[in-house]
Amino acid sequence: KHLRRRLGSASASGRAGVPAGRAETAMAKTSAGMVEDSKYDKILYVSKDRLAEVTKTLNGGKAKDSEFTPKHIEELMYPEDQDDDKLLVPVDISGGGDGFPTTHEELVEKLGAKAAAQAIVDAAKLFEKSKSNFKKAEMPIPMTVGEWHVQMGMDEGMGEEGGEEELLEEDEEEDVEAEPEDTAPAKKKQKAA
Repeated sequence: KHLRRRLGSASASGRAGVPAGRAETAMAKTSAGMVEDSKYDKILYVSKDRLAEVTKTLNGGKAKDSEFTPKHIEELMYPEDQDDDKLLVPVDISGGGDGFPTTHEELVEKLGAKAAAQAIVDAAKLFEKSKSNFKKAEMPIPMTVGEWHVQMGMDEGMGEEGGEEELLEEDEEEDVEAEPEDTAPAKKKQKAA
């Protein structure tokens, strides 16, 4: 799922994520709210809970490739199934170089699932070091899944490039968006009559 206006570099892949070499504006949540700026090009947002799980598995030192699947990486980078109050945390992918993939598909394709998980864990560690490079008001801070969903909704309205699932969701949303919510059911009943 590719966002035009990215949350950090993603995503949305975060989310939030868009492939390298893109002209889209990166976004991050700061103490001032959502901010668009190219300084967030190397920031992605990932699920805090899932990052902790992946980190624990990898830090055990005996993690097998079979313990990580593309689905794990997708859920880490696109936590659409989590409750709105769950947190997403910023990670810094600048350590991966300019060609570092910002979508879960590209990341798994390029590195494999286990190495992709390790790359995200490394990016989280790097953010802890690099966050001091931001002014306090510009530093990316955690956001909730609910905030991420709201931002994704805004991004989708701006011309998201996605798969069939998003296209179906957009078609369903168009029916509702065309009419104010409070009058939509009444007008639909009139059409049926």
